Amino acid sequence: MLQGGTDTSQGKVNILLQAYISGYHAEDFALVSDTMYAAQNAGRIIRALLEMALSRKWAGASAVLMTMSKSIEKQMWGYEHPLAQFNLSADVLYNLGKWADDLDIWELAAKSAAELGTLIHLNERHGAALQKAAKQFPTLSISHRLRPVSHDLLKISLHIERAFEWAPKIHGTAEPFWIWVEDEQGINILQLARAVIGPSTTQLSLDFIIPVLDRKLPISVQIRAISDKWIGAEDDYTIPFHDLSMPTQSHWHTPLLPLAFLPITTLKDHRAEQAYGRRFQQFNSIQTQAFWSIYNTDKNVLVAGPVSSGKSILGQLAIW
Repeated sequence: MLQGGTDTSQGKVNILLQAYISGYHAEDFALVSDTMYAAQNAGRIIRALLEMALSRKWAGASAVLMTMSKSIEKQMWGYEHPLAQFNLSADVLYNLGKWADDLDIWELAAKSAAELGTLIHLNERHGAALQKAAKQFPTLSISHRLRPVSHDLLKISLHIERAFEWAPKIHGTAEPFWIWVEDEQGINILQLARAVIGPSTTQLSLDFIIPVLDRKLPISVQIRAISDKWIGAEDDYTIPFHDLSMPTQSHWHTPLLPLAFLPITTLKDHRAEQAYGRRFQQFNSIQTQAFWSIYNTDKNVLVAGPVSSGKSILGQLAIW
């Protein structure tokens, strides 16, 4: 029983949404109008909440809101068999739920039409229809590679392959997926991307750079890929870190010396002095300290400094 029942607006909307998702056809015109109004606005509101959850990097809330949104759009509950989104006969769907509910989509796609027909206690023609739907169900094959960038940054490179047969009438022009990295507790999204699979897309690559702020490396992270359109088209797997070694933090740096700023005439080149003289008349502290090595030698030099500290000018000086 819903709290308040139909006597409150919240209870009435809840009942109407459940009826809409369940496919109940009301005969009263007022109920039909109210149901459509509730469904249309609920879909928009949940999508807005989903955008808020994604922007705040809430992993659990984002996954739940995505399922709720697709349930309203598809008029189908999230616990129903994913292949119910295809135009399969009622007999196939009933027997599929009765005899093969424990099999994953990829396991169904790997079987022959005759094997599927026998599995669901129907003939080969029904098995062929089920096989076709299983092969067209949007799934991705994801592999990863780890690469430490620094002592507190880790790069996760994902290699994504399309693992389903494309059908324009079923998939349209694109299949969008949300792919993110979440912490080991499944609470926070560390990095997020939206990947779009097209008819000609066979594989694509994504790079995520996540911070490793604690001194103790986390045990693992989760990779989750969720279709933006299809219920049940989602996958997640764990990336363990037990074999990962992060580089130690380096404390070496070059101190900034209190040198007098070099004037622009130090270039000893009329063209260079004329080119830079319109912008400044002397170099700053970083440019002054690095000037000799960059301008007068052919040695390799690494300059690391904050934004707008004149590093581009130093690169140009190396060319001069």
